Amino acid sequence: MTSTAVTNLTTAGEARPLITPRGWGWIGLLTLLFVVLHRNFLYRALLISLDDNDWSHALLVPVIGAYYLFQNRGRLMRMTSSVCWWGLPIMLVGMVSYAFFIYPGQNDMFQGYSMIIALFGLVLFILGTRMMTVLWFPILYLGFGVKVSQKLWEMIALKLQNIASVSSTFLLNMIGLALDVEASVRGNTIELYHQGMKLHPPMNVAEACSGLRMLMAFLALGVAMAFLAPRSWWQRVVMVGMTLPIAVAVNVGRVTTLGFLHVYAPEYAKGDFHIFVGMLMLIPAAGLFLLLGWVLDKLIIADEPDERGQGEAQTDRPLVAYEPTDTDGPTIIKGLLFGSGLTLLACVLYVLLIAVVRPDIAVQMVGGSEPVARGVSAGGLLLVLLLMWFGAARIWPRLIPRDQSVSPGRKRAVALAMGAGFLVTAMAGQEATVRANKVVMFKQDVPLRKQLDLLEHPSGHWRFISQDPPLGKDILEELGTTMYLNRTYEDTAWAGGGRGRIADVHVAYYTGTPDTVPHVPQQCFKASGLVHVAGGATALKLQGEGYQEDPAAPGGYVHAVKDTGFGKEVRIPGLDIPATYFTFADPRRNNEQVNVVYFFVANGKYFKGPNEVRLKGFDLRDKYSYYCKVQVTVGVQDKDKAGERIASLLSELMPEIMSCLPDWVDVTEGRWPAEAPASAPSGAVAGE
Repeated sequence: MTSTAVTNLTTAGEARPLITPRGWGWIGLLTLLFVVLHRNFLYRALLISLDDNDWSHALLVPVIGAYYLFQNRGRLMRMTSSVCWWGLPIMLVGMVSYAFFIYPGQNDMFQGYSMIIALFGLVLFILGTRMMTVLWFPILYLGFGVKVSQKLWEMIALKLQNIASVSSTFLLNMIGLALDVEASVRGNTIELYHQGMKLHPPMNVAEACSGLRMLMAFLALGVAMAFLAPRSWWQRVVMVGMTLPIAVAVNVGRVTTLGFLHVYAPEYAKGDFHIFVGMLMLIPAAGLFLLLGWVLDKLIIADEPDERGQGEAQTDRPLVAYEPTDTDGPTIIKGLLFGSGLTLLACVLYVLLIAVVRPDIAVQMVGGSEPVARGVSAGGLLLVLLLMWFGAARIWPRLIPRDQSVSPGRKRAVALAMGAGFLVTAMAGQEATVRANKVVMFKQDVPLRKQLDLLEHPSGHWRFISQDPPLGKDILEELGTTMYLNRTYEDTAWAGGGRGRIADVHVAYYTGTPDTVPHVPQQCFKASGLVHVAGGATALKLQGEGYQEDPAAPGGYVHAVKDTGFGKEVRIPGLDIPATYFTFADPRRNNEQVNVVYFFVANGKYFKGPNEVRLKGFDLRDKYSYYCKVQVTVGVQDKDKAGERIASLLSELMPEIMSCLPDWVDVTEGRWPAEAPASAPSGAVAGE
């Protein structure tokens, strides 16, 4: 029996486990430190997966990764772990990137991807390239649990939804030949006819707003089925490449099924059953992936070894464990110190990077001009990179020599200690930064002062006509809030006729949401069959004799209104409102055009679009947060005239809207929501 075999046998002659007790201790320590460092993102991701049905699959992503490791434990038993110094820069890039996208980047998606990069670098550094041939998949697979930003999601998913809508309409017409059912598509909305009569309302409006529901769940399922079975690399490439077509095909089946339910059992085509049908589509999706795998297996039959290696004897030292040496204590201390030193340099690198990318922040902190701040920071950035290179070139070889003069156990001990040093120092730095700057990582919700449906009607020449009934559950799910208002107003002073005298107002309030991505109207209008003509930024000017400056809040204004129960003056952010406009043509009305203008009020400030809300709407030190979308649609074709009419309506309506929203001065000074009654109104519209 060879010495290696003897090393891997216990006194009873049995093979040692894959991971020794000491190895489990290191894994537990590093896992705990990594989770604590990224706890804010992980908690937010958990809330999103519990709140958003389209991302509930994220809860299963780590489970699938763990099952993949269990399947491939035999391969890991036959591999030797080694220290790979290339993992260091990868891990540091992930850590710096994670901090940057907390602030000033403020992007949850890139925080998640940065966390995965840091994990990849840490595992590569400690275990080496051989083991990464197995471990890369469960690490990168975690990317399916990161919610994609709304803007990117719409760019991808909406185009696929167009394909699904057209294909579903074709199937509905083909199958409907025997059932006297016809369908036509307008945008991403499908209109159905049964026995020559048009059914109302049309189908799939909520679906069109969301792009392709459960797209990421289908992709995650396909990739998992490609890798959880022992397959050759080319088969996996084919299966991964087919995940998107299968996802689209399954969604076509889903929309077609809902179409016939819409005709024969409309009560099942919406609500919870609508969501249940979507979940059921995972079954045929899994069947298609299994069928594809069976076909690929029959194309080329070859005897390949079971890459999972279950039941084979071990021939190398266990994973993560290392042989005790006389220098264990000093070795671990040196590794901790070196890892902590590199992390401190990475923290300085992060600060300098912010000053280069956002010199305005550096100027606010230390003064000076932006060009000087950017130049000095760029120089400091180069100096820090040189120091990190010096540490890697001079100190690193002494800790972990490339030759065989140091045992693999000592090298592994240094790597594990350095990993712990990285994480402990990064965690301490993050905690110190949060405490020093009084950063609030999770904002608390702040209730409305009164329900939106209690909003007073304007007293000028705009007359209230009607209020829309409550939206259905499906559309509410896409809207993301139950606190909203849809009303129609008429301009009694309008000299022209037609739709020009009508304005539709939509107000939606959000607070306490884990994902600050407001729902915007562009995709809904396109989905309803309207054609986008133009769009961009605009500005609205509020006018009226009642507006006056508030001496207590420079730059703010108040408007005298009748008593709302919160005082006789309502504070608004200002008279100039930055906004976003879109012009759409309606093919059903001889391409008659309508103009849509929307903006946001977030924490007492105006913002023209969702990106501004996300990046500038919330101060990191704010305890509370809210944002409210205000959208007005008018049937005036000229953009400038449409803007004037919308500004005219909002001049009368904006103080009433602000009387419903929390007064930010009261919030920041602690008067609200501390004074809110225990049964504060939720703000939901009447009838819900």
